[in-house]
Amino acid sequence: MSRSRLSRIRTAMTIVVTAAALTTGLAVGSPAGAADYAAGNASMVARLTGPGAINDTVGRYQIIGTDLGIMWDNGRGEILTAFGDTQSFNGWSLLHGSLFHWRSNVLLRSTDRNLADGMTFTGHTGPPGYASRLLKPNLRREITLIPTAGVAVGNRQYLNYMSVKRWVADSHWVTNFSGLAVSTDNGRSWHRTDTYRPNSGGNVKFQMSAYLKVGDTVYQYGTPDSRWGAVYLARVPASQIENLGAYEYFSRGRWVPRNPGASTPIMPPKSGEMSVAWNSYLGKYVALVQTDPGVMLRTADSPQGPWSAGELVVSRNDPYSGYAPFIHPWSTSGWTLYFTYSVSYGYQVYLMRLPLRRN
Repeated sequence: MSRSRLSRIRTAMTIVVTAAALTTGLAVGSPAGAADYAAGNASMVARLTGPGAINDTVGRYQIIGTDLGIMWDNGRGEILTAFGDTQSFNGWSLLHGSLFHWRSNVLLRSTDRNLADGMTFTGHTGPPGYASRLLKPNLRREITLIPTAGVAVGNRQYLNYMSVKRWVADSHWVTNFSGLAVSTDNGRSWHRTDTYRPNSGGNVKFQMSAYLKVGDTVYQYGTPDSRWGAVYLARVPASQIENLGAYEYFSRGRWVPRNPGASTPIMPPKSGEMSVAWNSYLGKYVALVQTDPGVMLRTADSPQGPWSAGELVVSRNDPYSGYAPFIHPWSTSGWTLYFTYSVSYGYQVYLMRLPLRRN
């Protein structure tokens, strides 16, 4: 998602050599400016995927390299975690000029509530020893399907994804559309719904998403493809999440029905992958947003804001080639905020911690 496929194949060759160096003794450098709610800089807790990680993702799930780690509470005592393009080795890929076999998206499960030493996985979607692809891309029109957000609604699990048309350059890609997939068996099988947002008109603002569920309402934070756009906001009754006609869009301080083009920015460009949660320790809504300088922590008193200008908590290149901060849903009540974070150089997912302070 963050780099072209060719670039990731090249960098993946260095996974075993570089992964240990990335993990050992690495902490994020000091961001500029005074912090309001961050009591310090974010730092790495543990590497979650790949050779030598705290989880044996190679042996248990055939995951050598991957990215993202989008988490949501399934309402049944588990955290479901969706990953993006995923590498394994089967030998046949060598015939096609690639060291690794790629599958577009996988899902792992966790019941770990002690995140101080990392996040352990307890299961997966797929047969024993292999995390299966959740959604298969149609290679005639899309090169991959990338998850961007997940949410539980009743006994259904929903996964928002983007259909990638092409990789353009580092940190830039073009989508065909964003869509919604559903699982009625707790994430063991998935199928696409008829809920699509084409990459045209007002729907260009919602090609990538973050979900926030408040009571019976699901808020959808949207950005255009890549990391160059602003952040926009929609909301829908949870029971109507598959019905685009039921969505309202935040526009200049009011909610407008059925018109994504009316939505106005609630956070500025350049914004990319993000996550949003209520934090009872701060008594604020918090957002982690990927921006040009790095990961920004933003806060607000309501889902629509106004959102703070933000505090830089992870510098862009420390860790080098990092991206995509996703808040762990079970870390929102204490003074430490945990989130997953991807590193392209080595192509792995890490757990990070961010100390918070009340004002």
